[in-house]
Amino acid sequence: MHFSCDIFARMPRVVRVARWARINIIGLSIGLLVACHGLLDVTDPTLVQDKDIANAGGANARRLDVIYKFSAEVGNLANNVAVFTDERTVDLPLLWQDQSYYLDRRDGEGFEALYATDQNNDPHLGGWDVVVTTAAIALPPIRAYASDSLKGDFLAQVFAIRGYAILQMAEDVCPGFPINDVVDNLPVYSGPYTTDSATHFALTQLDSALANARDSSQTINLARVTKGRALLDLGQYAQAAAAVASVPTDFRLIPAYGEGNIFFQWPYVWDPSDLFEIRFAVGDTEGTNGLPFVSAHDPRVGTFFAGVRYHNAADSLYDQTKYAQPDLIVISSGIEARLIEAEAAINGGDPSWFAILNTLRATMITPAMPALQTMPTAKADQLDLLYRERAFWLYLTGRRLGDMRRLIRNYGRAPETVFPTGPYSMRGGNYGTATAIPFVKDVEHRYNAKITSGCTTR
Repeated sequence: MHFSCDIFARMPRVVRVARWARINIIGLSIGLLVACHGLLDVTDPTLVQDKDIANAGGANARRLDVIYKFSAEVGNLANNVAVFTDERTVDLPLLWQDQSYYLDRRDGEGFEALYATDQNNDPHLGGWDVVVTTAAIALPPIRAYASDSLKGDFLAQVFAIRGYAILQMAEDVCPGFPINDVVDNLPVYSGPYTTDSATHFALTQLDSALANARDSSQTINLARVTKGRALLDLGQYAQAAAAVASVPTDFRLIPAYGEGNIFFQWPYVWDPSDLFEIRFAVGDTEGTNGLPFVSAHDPRVGTFFAGVRYHNAADSLYDQTKYAQPDLIVISSGIEARLIEAEAAINGGDPSWFAILNTLRATMITPAMPALQTMPTAKADQLDLLYRERAFWLYLTGRRLGDMRRLIRNYGRAPETVFPTGPYSMRGGNYGTATAIPFVKDVEHRYNAKITSGCTTR
């Protein structure tokens, strides 16, 4: 891009904004160029100026940018959840020091140390931060320029995506993280958020989505299911069920843009001699507490033999067939809505939760799933069954970490009875004690002076 003066030298703050917000630098640079005068000024007919996009087309472009960023981020960040929990295991050669290794081992300190020296990368928080801030940039032009017939649904879509991203941060990231924002193309740096305060913030965005929506049933259902998730996290079970009551079971939302599903695997054979290949495989009773995603032979996951570990040929690894075709990751669904209702029913002492689970199982036709036969009577056993069903239905959709943390926060489970624990077979030693994906304090503090400490809890 051509500039008529050295705005990066004169305005170092722009560099900071661009890191965490990933703001479209065109929009920022135009505002700064008005201060540049003198012999170096030029007229560049290829330069996009604010006035060129101050119209309905520009507003729609901003909206589409939000959708694109969301589509690009959701799969990678769901993979972080899968690896950190028991959904996926990682096989790495000893010479490879990848972030996934630290997530797989629940080694929060190791993860932070790896990225503390990176000037631009906080791998999980940064991805959702892109979506949050891009949405903030899009909302004002939509309000100002979108036609009356489209404005409501455009605003609703952006608010719903923004709420989804904020809630995902609340569910995945350890407390103390920032949710930075953008107002009038200028940064607004937040203080640290707790899990609850971030969840409440997400609810305000989702309520705005529902208040603005007009005709887009997809957006409305996305906002309703995401709101139900947030209310579950807050322990407001009856309200959660009410939020999703009108969502049809066959509702299913996938990214609007095919950015590539990280879980989709082209048929290939692992090369045992490849010392650089990162192998992701389906977890199976990982760390004692992990669910049997392989050995259960459950059609909702589906697996096939992919190879053996680099350094343990006796350990077979399996890949998943849920995304054996280039299907895009499921962002939200009516199945999730019914599972929310089932959890609310358990907490209300309503036995209908069991029938809800069996009704969902009946939707599996090829292959057919057998009905659950015995309804547990103790609440703890009911929750065990429900969360197992959630894990298989929502496999590789980014929900597992929020579920595991909710078992701890809402139901008093001990972390070492929920997360993988004990000996870590791949590299020796033991699993760590982190119960949420750590944000990298040194990276966040570099751009936001209000973030002075790391995770307030693991």
